[in-house]
Amino acid sequence: MGSKVGFLLSLLLVVELFVLAGDVFSAQIIYTNLDAVSITAGNVISTKGEITDELRNYVRSETGGEITPVGNDTPMFGFVYTFKISKEFNPMNRFTSKTEIAVVRSVVIGYYN
Repeated sequence: MGSKVGFLLSLLLVVELFVLAGDVFSAQIIYTNLDAVSITAGNVISTKGEITDELRNYVRSETGGEITPVGNDTPMFGFVYTFKISKEFNPMNRFTSKTEIAVVRSVVIGYYN
């Protein structure tokens, strides 16, 4: 009887470990997607000199996140411009609240290939 109760309790622990592994995997996929979009966004910002509405729509459609500038400097030719792409992540684990996954990148305005 005791071994059956111990087995049932251990199953709860195993289920929680699978949920944790699923959360880590989901967060990694979101981060990878944000990182890939940040490369394209960096090229556009370097070319255009600012975050345009087209770029905001592109980031929303590809990642479901938002792009925001970091700092309040006006972008000028040759300056370093820092931006952040972030997305809310709601994990499956019941003990963890919503978290924000973000990628912060910097580009030089006017420097592109």
